[in-house]
Amino acid sequence: MDTPVALVTGANSGIGKATAEGLLQEDYHVVLWCRSQESAARTEDEVRRSTGSDATDTIAADLTDFDAIRDAAQIVKDRYDRLDVLVNNAGVLKETTDRNEEGVEETFAVNYLAPFLLSHLLLPLLTRTADAHGEARIVNVGSDAHRGALRFDADVMSEGDAGLTAYMQSKLALVLFTNELARRLKPTGVTVNCVHPGVVATNIWRGPGVFSWLARRVKWFFNSPETGAEGPLYLATSDDVKDVTGAYFDETSRTKPAVAAFDEKAAAELWHRSMDLVDLDPEDTLYEPPDM
Repeated sequence: MDTPVALVTGANSGIGKATAEGLLQEDYHVVLWCRSQESAARTEDEVRRSTGSDATDTIAADLTDFDAIRDAAQIVKDRYDRLDVLVNNAGVLKETTDRNEEGVEETFAVNYLAPFLLSHLLLPLLTRTADAHGEARIVNVGSDAHRGALRFDADVMSEGDAGLTAYMQSKLALVLFTNELARRLKPTGVTVNCVHPGVVATNIWRGPGVFSWLARRVKWFFNSPETGAEGPLYLATSDDVKDVTGAYFDETSRTKPAVAAFDEKAAAELWHRSMDLVDLDPEDTLYEPPDM
């Protein structure tokens, strides 16, 4: 394809949907990743009507299901010969403790391990695109909530609590992963950055717990999804950040993440534990990490 291709997870609503619409307006072909076929079809129809563009495609896969992620990633690799932008946007805040088939708490599965696995599975397309077109980008949609997690413990992925504690830990894990993947991919031309989109009025606050109930009572103070999408769109498309990698942004402003995000020992522990949990072979990652 001559048209650049972007994939956005959690594209059915909120920041993901607004990001997809913005990418279409920037003349990208956009793959809308949604949880179900029903939501994917509905989202594609709504996005096409709102933007006037039919440069869309859909993927339906539950991000708590690692086998489903693998199958969907293979469809993307079979369907496209390039991937210019991967936006790992989907996120949840579960206030009950639910675990997936691998025994991982589902807030962690969606917010962190799904981006970890999907990024690895799509690296062949991303690195091929960077080689052919000069660059490719991974944008991880994080949260300043990571600052509330004073340290990261890899055991919390399967043994930790749900709710806000798990959410903060998952977002810290995402920043640690961003830094480590950026370091490992530096020779490839694939950049990896993380963005806090602001506090946004999205479906993440739809849960039955007290925290979500309180958040819904003050939603009028939150950013709109369109405002929340400004940061991801900036990192996905702007020439200003063409060669920037391993950085953390608050909306469109580069800033420093929490001190815990620079813990190299925690990052290494997280990396190896994550490889085991999603059953990835280090020899299949298509790149050699640079010397320490």
